[in-house]
Amino acid sequence: MENKMNMKNMSKMMMIQEKLKTLPEGMKSNTNRYWCATCKKFFRLNKPKCPYMTNMCINTPIAVENLSAESPEAIEKFGLYYPKIPQKFLAKIIKNPENLGKIFAKTYIEFLDNWNINYTNQPIQTIKSFVIIISGCETAQRINEQDIAFIIMDPEKVWQDKNVLKDIINEGVNYLKEFLNLDKKIIIDFINIFGEMKIGKYYCQKCGMLFEFGKEREKVTCPLMPQKCMFDPINISNAKFTFEELNKMYKITPEIFKMIIEKVEHRNGREILSKILLDDWNLKIENDELFEHLGIK
Repeated sequence: MENKMNMKNMSKMMMIQEKLKTLPEGMKSNTNRYWCATCKKFFRLNKPKCPYMTNMCINTPIAVENLSAESPEAIEKFGLYYPKIPQKFLAKIIKNPENLGKIFAKTYIEFLDNWNINYTNQPIQTIKSFVIIISGCETAQRINEQDIAFIIMDPEKVWQDKNVLKDIINEGVNYLKEFLNLDKKIIIDFINIFGEMKIGKYYCQKCGMLFEFGKEREKVTCPLMPQKCMFDPINISNAKFTFEELNKMYKITPEIFKMIIEKVEHRNGREILSKILLDDWNLKIENDELFEHLGIK
């Protein structure tokens, strides 16, 4: 029965690949910046071709010069589902958060402008996306006539000192509030949902991506294409993956984390990152590329 299912899937893949050969190609970006209207991912690429499902994906990445992304909501995926490596690195190197919130917020706006992402008409979404990118945590919101409360979930899973995170986020969102002309008081709060439960770490054997989110399970539905992807990422304890697969993710991922990390003075960054990778993902650094992709000295 299993062999028949595998043969059926292989037949579908071949049909998809043959159909793709007949479809028009995408537009080349002069800046190598692309986004996908279906999976809502952003990429740095040399040509408009899906870098993860190259021979199967029906969509072509869209050049940001050709069509802008509707809102910053799409970049939340980098904070929600990608490995929390950049956020954990920030948590270890930041000793004094003074002025960093404003600096990070300005850097975030610069990034959105560089990638032609619409944000001025959705101030609440723009601020929420900033909170998720910096914290690496699920974030809820509660809104009334006067206030907006952003509730960051389980910050201790990523940030060893949630008060440092709160200082950064508070300063950053208040800068964004003024920048976006939002006339409401903003409240930052935390809630513990998972308690002692571990956050899940997963690997997709088809596209080679790594994920970190939610309660730990044996396998999960693809968080980027839950209704269309035919493959389920599995728990990393049952998977074999490589440093190069992780490195590829950050090579292709837009430079938001690099831009932010470069704003923080730090020493021994390579040792800190190496320890995070070994402790969390059982990976050893094999070359210097990842340091460059993340702006680490």
